[in-house]
Amino acid sequence: MKATILCLGPVLLALAGGPAAYFLLLKIPWVRNTAWPNILVLLVAASWAVMQYRQGYSTCSAIALALTLAVAAGFIYLRFGLASLPEAHLNVAVGSKAPDFRLPDSEGQEFTLSGLQGKEKVILVFYRGVW
Repeated sequence: MKATILCLGPVLLALAGGPAAYFLLLKIPWVRNTAWPNILVLLVAASWAVMQYRQGYSTCSAIALALTLAVAAGFIYLRFGLASLPEAHLNVAVGSKAPDFRLPDSEGQEFTLSGLQGKEKVILVFYRGVW
């Protein structure tokens, strides 16, 4: 039993340090904005699984290696593939009149573009960040 738990250690490390840590700590900006700590933990887990597999081939070490690599690949796909920004579709030409819209401002109050009508110049900037 103890050998099986030790054999599955890389899988548990990959789950705890990769996707679980990312989703549990999503409110922390440095976790949300960079995946390098998670990728480093996944690399350690994958290295551990490979070393375990090379030391002595067993069914448990082969399963651990496959599961660890699957967790790592899944996390990387979710983090970089699935969570990427959609392509921007611009329906407004530069210099043309922008369509009216309503959005909450930084204080939660409703902001409308038409509320700025009569101002001399308005510059709109939309930041398509990931957070």
